[in-house]
Amino acid sequence: MVSPLVHRGSATVRGTVATGRPRPTWLMLAGDDQAFDAAGLALGADLAVTSDVAEFLRQLAHARPRIVVCSEPPADAAILGAVARERRRRSGMRAVHLAPPDAVARRLEALASGFDDALSTAIPAAELAGRLAWLDARAGAGRTQEPALQITDDLVLDLEAHALWRNELQVHLRPKEYALLRLLASNPGRAMSRTDLLRLVWGPDRSADSRTLDVHIRWLRAKIEPDPDHAVHLVTIRGVGYRFDPPR
Repeated sequence: MVSPLVHRGSATVRGTVATGRPRPTWLMLAGDDQAFDAAGLALGADLAVTSDVAEFLRQLAHARPRIVVCSEPPADAAILGAVARERRRRSGMRAVHLAPPDAVARRLEALASGFDDALSTAIPAAELAGRLAWLDARAGAGRTQEPALQITDDLVLDLEAHALWRNELQVHLRPKEYALLRLLASNPGRAMSRTDLLRLVWGPDRSADSRTLDVHIRWLRAKIEPDPDHAVHLVTIRGVGYRFDPPR
């Protein structure tokens, strides 16, 4: 027996993504009276379902789900606009609009605003689950790189959002900090010279030198290392430069 997709009046998160940061891969906003008995878990989806608009928007912004479903009500024009903007910003996300059977115009408006599909709330649960799984698979087929890099046991570098996450909290990175961490973490175990790091991260900026690099490494260590004075991830290679060692 499959657990219901919607739990009345509550937010439910099941499972964790491979990066180690708990977050849903599918996010759904649905009313308390909408009991879609969809087989989402059987299709391998990690579900977060809520009727709370504020919780939905928080999950949309911070959990970065791959599939987002907005059921109307409680979704309104403002919610649909927020989802459409996020869809335009994130190429790996897919958005689905659900509206009552007679709300044809609103479903067409959702499609025009950028939603990937717009369906009736009367859709059978099995068909809804199948369509979501199909969209998820199509989105995954279009991804050419890993969406995230594991930095430490509790830190993930999100390559789509250009953001560093500790669980659901974002760790602020300056643009060059992000670029430097991404470059090193994309080449784990490889010692990279100061010259290469400066060339690849700062480009033709003649004001950047070894001291600039060292300062950025120090800033990064303060944010990712358990003990910044005894680095285990951003390791200094004397006479060469730096190396990123991933968590074991």
